[in-house]
Amino acid sequence: MKRTTDRPGSPTVFHERRTYRRRRVMDAARVAPGLALILWALPMVWPQTGEGTVSSATALIYIFAVWAGVILLTWGLSRLLADEADEPSDDES
Repeated sequence: MKRTTDRPGSPTVFHERRTYRRRRVMDAARVAPGLALILWALPMVWPQTGEGTVSSATALIYIFAVWAGVILLTWGLSRLLADEADEPSDDES
């Protein structure tokens, strides 16, 4: 049987590199709050009693490290999105 790459009725999908990257950054910005929530909730599943307990100080350091990471992540994403919005596209020329 002969394999053909061009199927009738299914056009080739091509996105500009700039458009593709912008959409991926927007996807990352949408996922960031959920990721932050999961990372902040993680200490709740750490063992509270027994041999493998995590101290409160360690948990607090972890929470503040996640908080700082979320701030840096959202700052970086907002910068990327702002830079993309400032650049004129080829259609606007």
